[in-house]
Amino acid sequence: MKNKKAFLCLILGQAVANIGDTIYTVAVISAVYSWTNSAFASAIVPVIVTGAMMVAGFLTPLLSMKLSLDKMLKLSQLMKTIFLFILAGYLSYLSEQIELGVIYLLIACIAFLDGCAEPVSMALIPQYVEKEALIRANSLFSTMLQVVNIGSWAVGASLLVWFSVSELVWIDVGLFLLCSGLFLLLPRTVQKATQGSKWKELKKGWQYVWKEPLIRTVVVMDTLEGIANTAWVSSLVLVFVSEVLKQSDKWWGYINASYFVGALLGSVIVMKNPDWFDRSKGKAIVAGSFFGGIATLLVLSTEYAPFILMCTFLIGIFFQVKNIPQATVIQQRAKEEKLLAVYAASGMIYMGTFSIAMLFMGRVADVFGVKLVYLFSGILLLLVSAIGQKKKNLFT
Repeated sequence: MKNKKAFLCLILGQAVANIGDTIYTVAVISAVYSWTNSAFASAIVPVIVTGAMMVAGFLTPLLSMKLSLDKMLKLSQLMKTIFLFILAGYLSYLSEQIELGVIYLLIACIAFLDGCAEPVSMALIPQYVEKEALIRANSLFSTMLQVVNIGSWAVGASLLVWFSVSELVWIDVGLFLLCSGLFLLLPRTVQKATQGSKWKELKKGWQYVWKEPLIRTVVVMDTLEGIANTAWVSSLVLVFVSEVLKQSDKWWGYINASYFVGALLGSVIVMKNPDWFDRSKGKAIVAGSFFGGIATLLVLSTEYAPFILMCTFLIGIFFQVKNIPQATVIQQRAKEEKLLAVYAASGMIYMGTFSIAMLFMGRVADVFGVKLVYLFSGILLLLVSAIGQKKKNLFT
């Protein structure tokens, strides 16, 4: 490994950030749903998040022309902590005069900074890890994140019993400060000089994404999968739990936790068999999408809550079996200087379609029932599998 200490700081920092993000998401979505009693109003939260992250995806390559990757990650996390501090103060001291517009604005600011940090984190991994070790590094990275997600989703919903929304956000402020400290330990990376107009360089990045067959195929698959994943956004899972399963809010946490347990197992499976997955990336991507779609459709077959937990557990496994090899093939095959542009552009497209789909699915859930959302999701995942099968030769 090129820089083991830096990779460890990146993993630990991202793990702490994910704990904070999960608790923050649980707190904000629960609060909006309780204030409005509307699936549409609570669905606006992830729409704002994805919209802000989409804008960040457009601007991140431009920022990278001025700042090195490590500086971008450090600054984005520090600014995110400051905005979360403002949100905590607003909820604590103006709790009798809460305006949803202000909450949505602060959420957008935090999400924008998240959108800057996410592609940078992924682009930093090859800076610290050799190409032949990337699939193991990605699975280790994913395993660590799933471990913390299991606990944070399961505990996050339960924390609402003991803490108010504002108190949970204050806890998050502390977690984000710790994350900022870990990221400050990251070593400096080289900022490559760019010549010519910044907008021309940005255009070149987009052209590379669209002209490269492998990158283009992955972007199309990710976009369709993103639309399918709207079924598992926290706001819609909450509606599914209350309207279909007729269970308490704790089952919201259980369903999310079961997904992350499955994702953890999927990450471990990949980590324990890196050579096979490196040789068989195409097979893994197709199989993960196909069986993920089947498991999603099985959710519609019953209202028995433990069976739903088993389905979400399987979905977690299959998604990791697909996503880790898919992320690795991008890191191995894309030009290093284009990697951030690839992640930023694909993230922007993903988030844009996700935002529109989230609004649409939120309205579908309100008007026709949330079950129809899961039907759409399963069909789209099967379509992703079919595309992967047709283009399987690109992944070898």
